[in-house]
Amino acid sequence: MSMPLPRTIPVLDWHGVFPGYASYDEEGNYSPQDMPRGVRLSLQLAEPSEPVFRRKHRWEAGNLLHPTVFWDDGRLRMWYSALASVDDPWVKKGNIPGKYPGLWCYAESEDGFHWQRPNLGLYEYDGSTENNILLANGDISENGYGYMHMMRDLAGDPDERYKGIGIKATFKIDDQTATKEEALELTAKLQAAGDAGEIGERVSRQLDIVGGVSADGMRWAHLTEPVMETPWLLDTQNILAYDEDVSKYVIYLRSGRSRRRAVSRYEADSFRGPWTNHHMVLTAEPDDPVDWDIYAPCYCRHPHAGHLMFFSPFHRASDLLDVHLAVSHDGILWARPERKPILRLTEQYGGLWPAPEIVELDDNRWGVLTLASPAPHNAPYFYESLKNTGSFAEGDMVYLWAQWPRNRLVAWEADDYAEFSLSEQLCAGTQLWLNYKTLQPGAFVRVEIVAGGLPNRTSAAAPPPATGFSFADCDTLTGDDLDGLVSWGGKSDLSQFRGKEIHLRLQMARAKVFSLSM
Repeated sequence: MSMPLPRTIPVLDWHGVFPGYASYDEEGNYSPQDMPRGVRLSLQLAEPSEPVFRRKHRWEAGNLLHPTVFWDDGRLRMWYSALASVDDPWVKKGNIPGKYPGLWCYAESEDGFHWQRPNLGLYEYDGSTENNILLANGDISENGYGYMHMMRDLAGDPDERYKGIGIKATFKIDDQTATKEEALELTAKLQAAGDAGEIGERVSRQLDIVGGVSADGMRWAHLTEPVMETPWLLDTQNILAYDEDVSKYVIYLRSGRSRRRAVSRYEADSFRGPWTNHHMVLTAEPDDPVDWDIYAPCYCRHPHAGHLMFFSPFHRASDLLDVHLAVSHDGILWARPERKPILRLTEQYGGLWPAPEIVELDDNRWGVLTLASPAPHNAPYFYESLKNTGSFAEGDMVYLWAQWPRNRLVAWEADDYAEFSLSEQLCAGTQLWLNYKTLQPGAFVRVEIVAGGLPNRTSAAAPPPATGFSFADCDTLTGDDLDGLVSWGGKSDLSQFRGKEIHLRLQMARAKVFSLSM
């Protein structure tokens, strides 16, 4: 039988905290066992970096749109949409298809802060292929957004290692497929004749998910058939992933209900579908402000365990978008650790749209790349910026990092004093490390180990700590440490618990615990 390996257990919600028991002795007296007290969930506010990526070249003169970024082959690779100016003479000749002159581009970086745009030689822009352009977004969809998200698929065919998704409209007239031009022409005629009420009966518009595949992420083949025909009037930034826990492809869609945007999840055995098992997984809830929509479902896996969704609620009353966090253990049932932003707006920005994935920027820092707009959501800034032919202003759309110290998204926090226990965990028999922070002089964290199972509700006696591993034996932890080694009387060796289930009790005062490893 193989021994367990050390693993990191992040704090995301209440899972892992033992909720306690109420027991009674032979005389019927109430006796609480390991009841948690004094601890709360605490969302950790991200620190925004300075902009790390701005418009630079002529084909980016209109603006930047949503990126995808992840580590691949020892470097950070980024795929992003850029908009050329509608007043660019080459664009005005009709050389870029689609409603907006959108281009899908590529950049890479060693550290996430200094980016190179390599000359790829793949797309001719005004007579030259010396650029970082992969393709024209209008070849994928007429709305100019192209592949709004892509993934690296380690479970699939190597010839299709990279997969991208976008949205494309299809039109029907009297239930027969029609071109966009035919649909618009009939719509105009019905409006002119005063028969606008018939438009919805005769003309329909469907937004489908379209896809592309690539062996290297550079050269793409567009699939001829939609990946998914959806019942939703889709919006931008739909997210594609592969869920290793269930061996399924999953798509998180910008869906909605009753004129309010939401996030839906579908799954499939194949990228090409069929897509089934629909769940509307994230929507405005009764505790949310009444004017909320759910935008930007930035779904990604936690580096150690669980599912994350950094989403942007659209505050209709203010026309602004900040970033909140939802967490899940299965990708279907989502919860919010705390109902406040995890990335706040600053005075420079009116909208923030996070992009997958969460990445390790260095040994001690994580980040989520975020598209930041200087204007509120419905301000005319976006459309005016398309006319920009060369003035790359400081206030334009940029990419910046939402940053946290490693594994510090959520904490178990004690404002004053807390005592609680964790449910059983298999011990690898090495050592125990805590990612923690004490907040004031005199604050502390202590741990004791209980070998074996949880308390027995039939007994009024709480299980005692293992000999030598009690609170009294524990060397008090203070300060701020991403990898604080826990010891008892100067000893940290846990080999006697190797392969056994143990549970931990914690005492802490004015402190936070973000994760544990053992």
